[in-house]
Amino acid sequence: MLERRIILASQSPRRAQLLTESGFVFEQRSPPFVDPAQPEAQASADVAEIAKSLAVAKARSVADLLETDPAPWLVIGADTICVDSDGAMRGTPQTADEARAMIRRFFRVWHRVVSGVGLVGSEGEQFAFADEAEVRLGAVGERELDAYIAGGDWQGKAGGYNLLDRRKAGWPIEVRGDPTTVVGLPMGKLLDAVRRWPATRVCSERG
Repeated sequence: MLERRIILASQSPRRAQLLTESGFVFEQRSPPFVDPAQPEAQASADVAEIAKSLAVAKARSVADLLETDPAPWLVIGADTICVDSDGAMRGTPQTADEARAMIRRFFRVWHRVVSGVGLVGSEGEQFAFADEAEVRLGAVGERELDAYIAGGDWQGKAGGYNLLDRRKAGWPIEVRGDPTTVVGLPMGKLLDAVRRWPATRVCSERG
């Protein structure tokens, strides 16, 4: 049986880092589907359902490009949404001012981070799940926040920050739940989900 190719439908270096550290051998592709910068509330859909639907849409858009590929494959899509203390959904800031305001809203209060994952296989199978964690940012000084915003590291990041980078920089951050969910790819649940597909090499099977 041919080994299944794994394709990450994301150019995120942070999600790629998580897969690499978990022993995945994979490719990265930019999904043709472009999700909205700020998720829109949908009637009868909670945050987890919205994150899952966006993750599946990203995975499906890459899977559509692989339909004529004879080798078995599995596409992984992901989407992350932050929910502030007032219950408002926050996606990816588009301007420096938006990033600054978004991060300030997270100071000294807990906010939710929901990451959805969509898996689409070459035989037409589809599976999606979501995981949630809580994050609290301690207040950062104005000079340090100004330097962060000016450096542009907030770009492309849900909530305007990346957990691993900000912890390394010394920001005071508390997490309740799986830190990889905050980074954007819940690895504990993903490892279990990927094993649903035969001929998929992951983790300890890495040479």
